Amino acid sequence: MKMSSGALESLDAFIEKWRASLSEQAQIAFETRMLDDVSGLHSAIADHFAASLGLKSIGANWELLDPSGDEAVPRSAIAAFQEAFAKNMALPGTQWLGESRARECGRDFLGAFDPASRTIVTNRMYFGWHPLTDAQMEWAFIGFDDRAIALLLAVTAD
Repeated sequence: MKMSSGALESLDAFIEKWRASLSEQAQIAFETRMLDDVSGLHSAIADHFAASLGLKSIGANWELLDPSGDEAVPRSAIAAFQEAFAKNMALPGTQWLGESRARECGRDFLGAFDPASRTIVTNRMYFGWHPLTDAQMEWAFIGFDDRAIALLLAVTAD
């Protein structure tokens, strides 16, 4: 569904470009909305948004990623997208987007937000993940800037 706000147009373009490819190996949820208040911790903003969508709260367990677009920095959002979408979550021997396209997907997601104020978090950390759903495997990213917020959630089919 197209959103009328100019702040959400780039998010609409992102999901229009990537939904089919991402949906080949997972169920994809993509939710956006305008963001009125960006005060507070990144984890509180992300958790409030996830809970408003009927997902589980994970509190401070949202992992803050580096939104610079540099895949070589620690906790890089681009590297996390590559890890999430290069290969199938449940069958790591199965190609999904591949490394290059997964990094492109991450760059497109980051590009949908104002670089001066964007924040990207994920529910997966190097030592495990914190589920938002009852699915056996999932990977979620929430991005926001001073205007809009979006959730990209991939879950394995039951």
